[in-house]
Amino acid sequence: MSQIELGLQALLNREPEIEKCSRKGIVNRRALARYLIARGVAGRDQVDALVATLRRHDFGSPEPSARPLTSEMRMALKDRIVVLSFEKDKELLHRLERVIAEIDYDRGDTLKIVVGTSTIKLFVDEARERALLPLLSRFRLCERLEHLSEISLVFPAEASRTRGLLAWVTRELSLADVVVAELLTASPELLLYLEEAYVPRAYETLRRLQGSTRAGPKPSAV
Repeated sequence: MSQIELGLQALLNREPEIEKCSRKGIVNRRALARYLIARGVAGRDQVDALVATLRRHDFGSPEPSARPLTSEMRMALKDRIVVLSFEKDKELLHRLERVIAEIDYDRGDTLKIVVGTSTIKLFVDEARERALLPLLSRFRLCERLEHLSEISLVFPAEASRTRGLLAWVTRELSLADVVVAELLTASPELLLYLEEAYVPRAYETLRRLQGSTRAGPKPSAV
């Protein structure tokens, strides 16, 4: 990848609204090239090189190997999830055995446990939180996220060996102005946690990925 291409991709990551407008076909390549030069992507004598790079750049196209996997993706949605983030504590790790015993997976209860460098996070149903509080009340709660929805995306087995799939999904959600509060992977499953207000937009975006590998027109011609 050339230096110009690297600079272009870095700027698109910082300013996703450029890609949004480019997908709608309302951005002139030469005008965009001048803006990119002003932003330091290339030198003033490289307008034509930038225009050529923009012509080759396929806005919204995923890594080729990732394309067929989204058409086979299975989605499931569950509402009213709470994320409890505790300060990491060895005793809490031992106490989690009792927390797990309170969860009925056959009934569909949710429990995800993430042990990080400084925190331990529990993903549970709001309806089960009250029953777990006596087991957790003595430990320091750093953050509590409520009114979240869990979107489960299950891909074919080769997803864990496919470049660009995760980046494609999260980028599409970002371009749709969806904020992902938490993200977990248990490949080939991807779990997204977001505020309930974002769910309709996120679901629509993911549905589109299932049925399409492209996202609108390219920038207008010079």
